[in-house]
Amino acid sequence: MSRVTSLSVLICTYNRSALLEQTLETLQRAYPPDRCTVEVIVVDNNSSDDTREVVRRAAALGPYPVHYLAERQQGKSFALNSGLAIAHSEVIALTDDDVLPARDWLQRIVDNFRASDVVFVFGKVLPRWEAPPPPEMVTLQARDIWGPLALIDYGDEPVSYDAASFGKKRLPVGANLAVRRQAIEQIGGWRTDLGRVDNTMIAGEDRELCVRLYRAGLYSGVYDPSVLVKHLVPATRMTRDYFRKWFFWHGRTLARMADAVYLDLDLTKVPSVAGVPRFLYREFFQQFGRWLRRVGRADSLALLIEEVRLIEYLGFFVEARRGRPVARTETVPPQATVVLEQAGDK
Repeated sequence: MSRVTSLSVLICTYNRSALLEQTLETLQRAYPPDRCTVEVIVVDNNSSDDTREVVRRAAALGPYPVHYLAERQQGKSFALNSGLAIAHSEVIALTDDDVLPARDWLQRIVDNFRASDVVFVFGKVLPRWEAPPPPEMVTLQARDIWGPLALIDYGDEPVSYDAASFGKKRLPVGANLAVRRQAIEQIGGWRTDLGRVDNTMIAGEDRELCVRLYRAGLYSGVYDPSVLVKHLVPATRMTRDYFRKWFFWHGRTLARMADAVYLDLDLTKVPSVAGVPRFLYREFFQQFGRWLRRVGRADSLALLIEEVRLIEYLGFFVEARRGRPVARTETVPPQATVVLEQAGDK
């Protein structure tokens, strides 16, 4: 049994103060874990709205202290690393500024860490639909392309994660993920060329973090369906055009973190054409054939699934031809301008 006595909730935000206010109000109503201190750290990544005032008001609600941190380097991973640098708790609980955690969210996270000596804990991310979704998008078939919706439902039974299962089970996402701070620090924090860099849709910081936990021998965790949050799904995300755009940028993300995607390959030794590993051209044409066989058939969802997978390859090709930037993990980004305050202070 692992003793956990402190937890930091880390939220990165950018110009979504109205949604953030709902998240913080919900957190302040969460049940406190037994014999465990809780703090909330909000990292403002260059917002131009009233984010600072929203955080100040939330701090006054109690019972948990809320800290406001300004990170000037644009990009979610810069914000995450800055939040990590000032968090002193044993566990870092990640969520987003458009998420509503369950009342017992904090309790269940701590209970899981105390029940077994794991490095990470995560659970379901269920939808708060802004508008009724198309019926086909809430089917089991559609879950294969739920990436744009940032939802997770891996079933109603707990699942253990370890090195032997890596690559065989679906990974967590940062909207509902708690990790031991020491493990994150040991692997160097988040890669700063990933995570909404410069307001693009480059993402992948959560997946890449899990890969480095695995490589460092720290990959152990549990999926607990009772560790529950609800994530806002805007109506704009339910369009086919948004899915196409998201998968294009996901392809670019995969190219940028290709060394974490193709773990069994030394990509420096793999033959390439125009910066793209040669075997991916074969996969692309195979995918093109799968898409072509769906054209003209009645199953529009199946066609969309094959289409966005094809678009994902195109995104990979675009990014790979541009040349992947050097990976960086910096606990405190050197260009950051950090302003830390207790949000309730004057």
